[in-house]
Amino acid sequence: MIDCAFCDEFAEPTAKTWIVGRTADRVVLPTIGCLTEGYLLYMPQEHTLAFADLEAKALDSCSADIDELRRSLNDRYGPMIVAEHGPRECDLGAGCCDHAHLHLIPVPDPDLVVKQYVEVGGPRLAFDNLADCLASVEEAYVYVSPAPDVHYAWPAVGFPRQWVRRVCADIHGRPEEWDWRDHPFEAERKQTYDALVGQVTLASADSSDGDR
Repeated sequence: MIDCAFCDEFAEPTAKTWIVGRTADRVVLPTIGCLTEGYLLYMPQEHTLAFADLEAKALDSCSADIDELRRSLNDRYGPMIVAEHGPRECDLGAGCCDHAHLHLIPVPDPDLVVKQYVEVGGPRLAFDNLADCLASVEEAYVYVSPAPDVHYAWPAVGFPRQWVRRVCADIHGRPEEWDWRDHPFEAERKQTYDALVGQVTLASADSSDGDR
């Protein structure tokens, strides 16, 4: 048995949920610590440690979903970066949760996010698809995509926990409010839920790709 609040929420459709969109395999929901309206998590429904654990076919479906989210939400929230703190096996790496999740965070200039990743991890080769990018790392990693078809990953060594939240909080003028435990941003979370519930359609909604 896995003790995971996310798994409990995803498995019980009658319970109060923050889910605003879902497919047979994955869900989208605003996160606790929603430091700006439109901040979402994209997650597999089955308990998975990291997106790097998914097969290439599943990652292609994930990319299609994320591209659709970016496209459909751009008018409301502007450009979004996509990021993950990916653990390997029992090592949480730079992450804080052992149920895989991609952060989708609106930021006015996504390249500023990449710049701060490079300052910590050094330059990295850009991949044009998610599967190849995540296949390039064999240990705990951090991943960021500033735009569709642009994907970077670094070993997590040297990156503080909640790194993407630290970076984006600073960009949004809230440099001291990056920790979701201390700053849950419940009002922004509810605003995001109210704006998007029933409005989010994912590209893979009509198919199941067998993540595991």
